[in-house]
Amino acid sequence: MPELRHLRYFVAVAEELNFSRAAQRLLMAQPPLSVAIRQLEQEVGTRLFERSSREVRLTEAGSAFLPGARRTLADAEAAVVAARRAGSGEVGILRVGHNWSSRFETLPALGQAFTSRYPDVELLTEEMRPNRMAAALRHGTIDVALALYPDIVAELSLQLVRKEPVVAVLSTSHPQAKADTIGLAALADEFLLFPREVAPRLHDYYVSLCRRAGFEPRQGGDSSRTRWTIGTWDASTTALFPKSVARDLPDGVVAIPIDEPPGILETYVLWRTDDQSPTVEAFVEISSAVFTPAPAQPAGR
Repeated sequence: MPELRHLRYFVAVAEELNFSRAAQRLLMAQPPLSVAIRQLEQEVGTRLFERSSREVRLTEAGSAFLPGARRTLADAEAAVVAARRAGSGEVGILRVGHNWSSRFETLPALGQAFTSRYPDVELLTEEMRPNRMAAALRHGTIDVALALYPDIVAELSLQLVRKEPVVAVLSTSHPQAKADTIGLAALADEFLLFPREVAPRLHDYYVSLCRRAGFEPRQGGDSSRTRWTIGTWDASTTALFPKSVARDLPDGVVAIPIDEPPGILETYVLWRTDDQSPTVEAFVEISSAVFTPAPAQPAGR
């Protein structure tokens, strides 16, 4: 197969029909160009140019060779461009694992910001519990993850994405449903905390918040998301979420800010520390810029 540089030389001479002008265009001397064309003709097995002291013209074989040479050069350039774009994170697939609450505002905002800069990268999202994210990252099932207070794992890196106030989600039939704010102590008898194994650090943060309010939370099932989804929220159901869930409340549900004690929930992006993918690096970079973190408040951690 002819070398790409020989094809470039051939196309330049074919378009200029003059070795001197072609050499100037290629930023090289004429003698090596003439040698390269002869080498190409030997490799192809036929003459590509008719040469005389007065003119240079393509032979019939040269005319037949020219379109293919141009296509080969164009394909090679396209391959180089594609490789460079992939190498800089501009094309490919990014698999994003996320916790339930991120789907209301955090994930859509990050996704929109990322795809506006990298429209040829396909985002594949998967909702998962925080306690499964570390394993999914290790095994390569996902490339990055979004989670509230994720577990600290040695081989994973994490970066703060945003901070949000804590809200209590209540049924509209709840006695506190019309309040502007609510103290967490008022919910002591009905708030059930999800099992710790679902999200250990988030669970511990909620425990610390309840203790600051003066009570020990009761442990219960992890049914709040299911009731939210199927619309069976009732006066006996109370849950704590980041404020962004209030953007898409189901019918019959309200979100009331917790003011005593004030709580802040932190969402982080996680990735494997040894992952040098430019696509991952681009997502992490964008994630740090989309939301301006709220002023830090005592979190009781």
